[in-house]
Amino acid sequence: MDIKIGQLVNDLLRGLDSRQKEVLEKRYGLKDGKNMTLEALGDIYGVTRERMRQIQNSALEKLKASDKNGLLAKFTKKVSDHLKNVGGLRRETLLLADLQLLFAESSSSVLDNKAKFLMEVAGFDYSPEDKSFYSYWFLNNENKKKATDFVAKLAKFLESKKQTVVTAGTIDKIFKEAIKPHNLKELVALNYISASKKFHVNQFGDFGLSNWSEVNPKTVRDWAHLILRKENKPLHFTEIAKMIGNVRDVSKVMNPQTVHNELIKDIRFVLVGRGIYGLKECGFEPGTTKEVMVRLLKQKGPMSPDELLKMVLKERILKKNTILVNLQNKKHFKRLEDGRYSVNMA
Repeated sequence: MDIKIGQLVNDLLRGLDSRQKEVLEKRYGLKDGKNMTLEALGDIYGVTRERMRQIQNSALEKLKASDKNGLLAKFTKKVSDHLKNVGGLRRETLLLADLQLLFAESSSSVLDNKAKFLMEVAGFDYSPEDKSFYSYWFLNNENKKKATDFVAKLAKFLESKKQTVVTAGTIDKIFKEAIKPHNLKELVALNYISASKKFHVNQFGDFGLSNWSEVNPKTVRDWAHLILRKENKPLHFTEIAKMIGNVRDVSKVMNPQTVHNELIKDIRFVLVGRGIYGLKECGFEPGTTKEVMVRLLKQKGPMSPDELLKMVLKERILKKNTILVNLQNKKHFKRLEDGRYSVNMA
């Protein structure tokens, strides 16, 4: 006999008196998807919060003993088998989606509440959300320890790599190296990771620790840095703003001027043209056109105008005339007899 979550809940509730049934329906949101607190229920029935808890627990105990056709036991077995396949633990939101498929049900807040209700009645363990993990259900403490230990060791492993991000192209290699000592199937390891808040995958498929700005950018500057690294070329601040808007939360409009103002303040970004920024880590050095020309001539020695043009245009997006006009400044540049230019040291 196929098990249906909604039908199983209805069958179990039939064994209760009207007040017990009503209390559980309101407490677990079994009719409208809205859970009520014990205190709110106590106000409705004119009893204390603790008395309400007693009524709830008594009703739950009665439910567990009323599984005459064994459907609850079949539900428990099916869910237990599924949890064993993924390592004995599953993030709640993912498990609820799994249950819809396992029991061929349609998604709804009421169905989610009924599924969570059955999980509790069946005796599965639950861990609420905290600063390190999302809420999850698990089979036993051994599975819980295995998952939490793996998560902690994976975080240390990533930190030891001294990377700012694990790119989509290298993630398979790094991941296999990380899980090898733990003797875990990849499916199980990925499942444990999904329950943890320590890790993050960004919009480009890069993986890493949640506190790495490269993988989980939070500020405008971090987003701009990520965009420029991915594009691997200088961009105008209006383009950067548009690209941030495309990958970030669509409800947040990115103001180009805000991006411009933030880039000016950060030494990671170098103005390489009118409103155009590149990354210092990509070889772009800060400075005006004149300062770039002086630096290159000091580093490379005297150059012809064409040679200097090519060198400067590798670092700056400028019109050639801008460079040539600067070169005529005798205070800073000197023309040699062979037509080359050097820095005027006088």
